[in-house]
Amino acid sequence: MHLCALLASPEALPQSPVQQFQANYVPASSAVSSYTAFPTSPGTFSACIANNYTYTWSNGTNNQLKLASFTANSKTYVVAGVPSVLVKLRRVNNLTVTGNRSILYSETTAASATACVSPRQLDFKAPYNDDMAAFLNNSVLNHGTDNIFTNAANGDGNNNNIERVDVVFTTGIGSPIPADVGFVLCERGANNAHDGFRIAAILSINGSNDPTSFGAVKTCVAGNGSNNGSWGHPSIANGNRQLAAYVLRKDAAEPYLRVSSNVNQEIGGVFFSLADLGVAANQVVYGYALIGPDGTANPSSAQLLNTADAAVYPTGTTEVQGGGLDLISINTFYGTEQALASSVFTSFSGTVQNNSCLLNWTLNSINNGAVINLERSTDAVSFSSIYTYNYDNNDNHSYHDEPGTGVFYYRLRIQSAAGLKFSTIVRLNTGLPGDIKIYPSLTRPGETLVLDGLVPGTYNLRLQSINSVVFRTVLDARQGKGTFILPQQLAAGIYYLFLEKNGNQFPVHKKIIVQPG
Repeated sequence: MHLCALLASPEALPQSPVQQFQANYVPASSAVSSYTAFPTSPGTFSACIANNYTYTWSNGTNNQLKLASFTANSKTYVVAGVPSVLVKLRRVNNLTVTGNRSILYSETTAASATACVSPRQLDFKAPYNDDMAAFLNNSVLNHGTDNIFTNAANGDGNNNNIERVDVVFTTGIGSPIPADVGFVLCERGANNAHDGFRIAAILSINGSNDPTSFGAVKTCVAGNGSNNGSWGHPSIANGNRQLAAYVLRKDAAEPYLRVSSNVNQEIGGVFFSLADLGVAANQVVYGYALIGPDGTANPSSAQLLNTADAAVYPTGTTEVQGGGLDLISINTFYGTEQALASSVFTSFSGTVQNNSCLLNWTLNSINNGAVINLERSTDAVSFSSIYTYNYDNNDNHSYHDEPGTGVFYYRLRIQSAAGLKFSTIVRLNTGLPGDIKIYPSLTRPGETLVLDGLVPGTYNLRLQSINSVVFRTVLDARQGKGTFILPQQLAAGIYYLFLEKNGNQFPVHKKIIVQPG
């Protein structure tokens, strides 16, 4: 990605820079585990174009980095989740690209992504996915697009023919507090140098779920929140991550993705509330559309609909002109807890009783026949229904759930003639370690470490530096304690210890200082 020269004063910008991320790795399997293929040409791998590379996918258990919440305007926004979201890529063939080309980046397991790596094997954390619409239709940060609006002049050959991205919420969305709900747009890119784009609310759709009208176009200028108030680029301490990643490309006739270049970059984010997009209180809209930052400055709704209009959708856009947006995490609706709960929920709470969960809620202003779903999640992003009923004037309700041991998230989803509503999210911890202790915390390679304060059972333990995992083992905890031995070859430095049990990562981690052996 390249920084465009388009700047504006903070007062003129409708959006808010993201100040902090909360994201977690979750396991995910891959339908394609491995294959061999040559690198693309041109590209930073051109020097090894004659070498077959092995590509492996879904390595380890930290496969998908999912965004759960973020902070903007000093407010915390949590995922609401709306069913039936469609991502539609509007392609217009140009002089460089025709057909359904896929260009993406994906995080590697290596500490750093380098060109023409030897041995000739590229190992990726995420599952294999070469469908751009599909991998945009999620909240995953470590597997996303590259140069989505670039049509020409990319030195690695990573040019697209995508002119508009429609994110369609088919059931419609709205809020009585439009300033506190909306959409986050994330991008992988150089620190404090993120690409510009334009965005407009989708005001109506047809029977095929295609937009039929748009709101006013708003512009997110290139740059960062510290110099112009547009993009936010949180620090590592505030949840950002350095992604060692490879950019890959696949044309429609090719069987698999092939590597074209390597990047080591972090993540930026920008939040557009419904109010920022000109949506009024309780107005129902159907998502939003994204276009490149060049072309007609303020196109009308009719002009936006016509992707053949080269004045609005230039087909020769370069990175320098603003086409280098490396777009990720676009399909989810976020809001403050107050805005998502609205006036429907008087209360929603939960308690842990003997390693099981008791949920209680009180509702008001609900029409009889509304469908109430109690939903559960292990990552606060992907929810599934565990209990459903039709509302019948019973304002008070409870449910006893036995999900097993781990951290679990619960919410209520209400579907009625008045629209879709979500409760706040309740987080419950069933039998996870509380104040665990590790000793010695100042240690040397080859020494035995003790973890005290564990619930008995088997744990997956990993030790990682700030950028990569350096050691994994299985820990058997008995009578509240478990031990493991540090590898003899472990380099001196600061490391962090993480635990998983039954597929759930604990919300605690411990720092270990390793001295020279």
